[in-house]
Amino acid sequence: MPRSNLAMISDVLWKFRKFSQRLWVRAALITGLALVAALLAPLGHYLPFQIKVKIDRSTLDDLLDILTNSMLTVATFSLSIMVTAHLAADANSTPRAYRLLQQDGRTQTVIATFLGAFVYAVALKIMLSVGIFAGDELALIAMVTVGVIALVVVAILRWIGHLDGLGSVEATMRGAENRAQISIDRQNDWPYLGGRALPRGIPADAWPVRASATGYVQNIAMRELSKLTDEHGVKVFLTRRPGDWIAHGEVLLRVSGAAPEAEADFRDCVAIADRREHGQDLVFSMLILTEIGERALSPGINDPRTAVYATSRLLRLLLSLLPEREAETPEAPNVHVPSLDLAGVVETVLDPIARDGRGFFEVAHAIQTAARDLGRHPAPAVARGAHKLSARGLSYARDGLLLAADFDRIAEHAVAHAPAPRIDAEG
Repeated sequence: MPRSNLAMISDVLWKFRKFSQRLWVRAALITGLALVAALLAPLGHYLPFQIKVKIDRSTLDDLLDILTNSMLTVATFSLSIMVTAHLAADANSTPRAYRLLQQDGRTQTVIATFLGAFVYAVALKIMLSVGIFAGDELALIAMVTVGVIALVVVAILRWIGHLDGLGSVEATMRGAENRAQISIDRQNDWPYLGGRALPRGIPADAWPVRASATGYVQNIAMRELSKLTDEHGVKVFLTRRPGDWIAHGEVLLRVSGAAPEAEADFRDCVAIADRREHGQDLVFSMLILTEIGERALSPGINDPRTAVYATSRLLRLLLSLLPEREAETPEAPNVHVPSLDLAGVVETVLDPIARDGRGFFEVAHAIQTAARDLGRHPAPAVARGAHKLSARGLSYARDGLLLAADFDRIAEHAVAHAPAPRIDAEG
């Protein structure tokens, strides 16, 4: 699998990617292109060929009326469908899933196509009304308009196919798993975010760069950090990974080998905000599946099978997560990054489902199945996390299940030899 350059993306490109995921940006871009196409139409007589087909004004008006009379209505209706799907995902799965749907490229492109076709038709209707076009240019404009209608038909067909399950729990889980898999593949391709492992001992002359804000680490611009280390002849030792919480004034990273005049430049390479973000933060992408499983186990929904499906998807993701080993030729050789806590990842994403599903045999059994499979993972930390998960799952099941026979069946399936110790209520 080729390496993904997104893991080494600069801070500017990362911010641009976030900006481009907004619906209005894509709609404005396609609408602008449609407007440019309409404005360039009068230049058709400069083409090196001529269209001999004769098209009268009424035929072109009929074609444009098809777009002006329908596209705005279709775009508005599609927006209402999108909002309804977002609200359904928010209510039935997790509020974090809303952001996955909000960044859905196909939905954005389809709605932008409808809006762009409307603007194109309105612009041409105005230009026809003021008499900008000559009679021999109408055939070319009609052909372009037929092409726009064909694009609209393709967009409608894609939209119909995309509406199947849009906003449903199953489709939301599928989208969350796909997004998490992208983050895991990036982690596998770029261990330590493309840098080196953080050593146990940091040089004594390393000076601290402190966080200027309180929040979550969203992104670390490794390419920019690497450039700074080359320019100043220094080494950087990060104390946080993407997804970690940091408070104002806490040490964000340490720099060894130069005076702290460039402290602001190093600080600007780490984006801190009030919420976690997909991309380098693979745990956050997986937690969406965890929250869907937790929501399904709430008394108001009482759907343990969805929790089982969420567990199986998380298991597939964890099995695809490779042990983190330093690359032979890292892209940022002077940037040292803390190791990913693989055992902590297992506990973070699966333990909440085990806890909330302690009263359901099928959920407890699925947790033990996941622990058994993860116990054979090539990364020792994942195997340790799996054994801990199994013991905690047994303790949860012992407290939640009604029948001793059910608990015995789960215990026989577990990799842990005994449940995790519990707090003595009487002690």
